Formats: sequence, C-alpha cells, structure tokens
Amino acid sequence: IIIFWILALSCKAPVSSLYKDDVTLVSAEKNEWFGGRSGVKGTLYTVALKLKNTKDRIAVKSFKAEGNTVSFTQSLSGNIITVKGNFQNPDEINNLEYSPAGSTAVKSEKALTTNPKENRIEYTLNDSKKIYKINIPKFTLVQPEGELIPRRP
Repeated sequence: IIIFWILALSCKAPVSSLYKDDVTLVSAEKNEWFGGRSGVKGTLYTVALKLKNTKDRIAVKSFKAEGNTVSFTQSLSGNIITVKGNFQNPDEINNLEYSPAGSTAVKSEKALTTNPKENRIEYTLNDSKKIYKINIPKFTLVQPEGELIPRRP
C-alpha cells in the first residue's frame, strides 16, 4: 500500500477512488402535509447531496426515512443531487371510511414505523454494482411559508 501511495503521489494521480468521500450530505428536510381528503396526511422528505466530482453519475437505489422505505425521485443540478420522497401514513391509505365501493373490509397490518435513527440513502456510482450508504443523522422539520391555498377576497 505504501508503494501505491508513493507512485500515486509521484505521478500526481488521483487516489480518491480508495475512499468514497465523493458524495456528501448537504441537507435533510421533512415537511408534513395534509390534504385531498379529510384526515389524509403524510411527510415529504427532501435530501440534497453534493458530488465532489461532476463526472460521477449517481443512481439512488433506496431511501429510508425514520424507519420507513420511501418512494422517491431524484434530480441533478450541477453537482447537487436532490432526492425527494413522499410517505403517506399507512393508516390514511387504508382508511375504511374512504375505501371504494365494493372493496373488501380488510385493513393492512403494516404499522407506521418511527425510528429517527434509521435514515439512509443507498446509491451506486458510475454504473458500479457496489452499493454505498449515506446515513442521515436527522431530518429538520420545515414549515412552508405563506398560505398553501390563497384565500379569495
């Protein structure tokens, strides 16, 4: 290993590939929402990641927030990757009061998990098979500014 470092330093070759500090966490926010139907609510999670090398391509494979697997989308702007995930509370999804007519009266056994320590994003770089993880220490609760629906005068 020492010989590798000496050769790498003498050739001025990049050695960052040994350590994956190429993706860092910039911010992690959550915004609780409600709407649509009465009593329906959930949480929108937004995570910003920064790429050290703009030539790297990142593919997020999974997103877990507060113990729950979250469906997500990702977008890239410059060297910042934004991952947005929406989680609707299972009790609200399976509320029998709002079930379609003719559906069976079976309620899901899936319970809402709230483990604030179980937050992470798993990703790959440049079409690699190796999966890397970024642990998210905590989400910051963000409230929207202003009114969501403007009132009529």
